[in-house]
Amino acid sequence: MKNTCVYHLCVSCKKGLMFRGRQDYIRFINNMALLAYKYHIRILAFAVMSNHYHIGIMTDDFEKFFKSLKVSYSNYYYHKYGASLPRTSSFVQEAIGNLHIVTLIAYVLRNPVHHGIVGHPFAYPYSSAGCCFSYNGTLYSIGHAPVIKRVTTTAPSEYSSNSDREGMIDPMTFVDFRMTETLFTSSGRLMYFLSRYSGPKWEQEQRKEDSSVKPITLQSVECQGIDIEACMKNEKGHSSLLIPDQLLCEWIDGKAVPHYGLTSFAQLDWEQRTEIAKALRSRWKVSEEQAERCLYFRAKSSAGPSGTDGNLAHKEKRPGPAPHSDSKARKLQAAR
Repeated sequence: MKNTCVYHLCVSCKKGLMFRGRQDYIRFINNMALLAYKYHIRILAFAVMSNHYHIGIMTDDFEKFFKSLKVSYSNYYYHKYGASLPRTSSFVQEAIGNLHIVTLIAYVLRNPVHHGIVGHPFAYPYSSAGCCFSYNGTLYSIGHAPVIKRVTTTAPSEYSSNSDREGMIDPMTFVDFRMTETLFTSSGRLMYFLSRYSGPKWEQEQRKEDSSVKPITLQSVECQGIDIEACMKNEKGHSSLLIPDQLLCEWIDGKAVPHYGLTSFAQLDWEQRTEIAKALRSRWKVSEEQAERCLYFRAKSSAGPSGTDGNLAHKEKRPGPAPHSDSKARKLQAAR
C-alpha cells in the first residue's frame, strides 16, 4: 500500500520574510499543489506564514517533493525581488498513530493563531483549515495583486477551473480533505482539537496510544527560536493580534519603494530602510523587530539565489544615523 507514512515538513527563516505579499503566497501554494500532483503526494494540511510554513503530508517518499518545493520558490523569489531568499532551516517530523497524526494536523492548522495573526484558524486565508467538513469550499481573497503564472507541470483540469479571481488554486481541489476527515472521524472532534489548549494532557494521551513514539507538542512542531510562551498566550486569546507582515510589506513595496524611485525593497540603502522603519513604527506602532523583519534582505550575488545578508544591523555600510531622518520619515508617511 502506497502513501502510508505521515510527515510534517517545516521551513523557516530567522531573519526577514519568505512571503511579502499575496502574490508570493499564491505562487507558493500553487507550486505546492502542482508538485503534490507530480510526485503523488497527499496533502493533509498546510499553513503558510510570512516567515515559515508547515505542511502535513502522507507519502512514502517526501524528498523530491520537498526539495522541488524549496528550489522552485527560492528561484521565484530571486527573480522577483532581485535578492536571495533569507537563510532558511528545515526539518521533517514523522507522526505515527492516529492521535499523533490528528494532533500534528491540529497544530499545523492552528499555527496562525499561535502567532497572533488571527483569532481562529478558519479566519486565515493561506491554510487548509476551511477544507474539512466544508463541502461548499469557501475561498478567501485578500487584496488585488496580479498572479504570475509559470507552470511546468501539467495540472488536472479541476485545478484551472477551481481557482479564485487572482489565480490561487482552490485548496479543496488538491488537499486530501477526505483522508483528514477520516482521521478526525467527525467535525466535532476536529473542532475539539482546534480549540483545546496545549498542555501535558496532549502528551499523556499520545504516550498512552504509543509510549515508544515521541509525542507531538507545540515545542516539537514549531521552528527553533519561536517564543513558545507567546504562542500559548495567543492560543488562549491573552494577547492582542499583530498587524500582519503582509500589510506592512504591501505598504513598503507599493508606497515606500516607489517613493524613492526604486522597483524592489532589496534596492533600498541603509539610510532609506532606516527612514522606512521609523515611518512604520510611527504609523502602525509596530515593534523594531517587526519593522526590521519586513525590511531585511540578502543581497543578490553572482552565485544565484544564495547571497549575502543586508539589514538594518549592518551599519558598516553607512555608519551613524541618517541626517534629518525624522523629517524624511514624516515625508514618507505622507506618501500614500
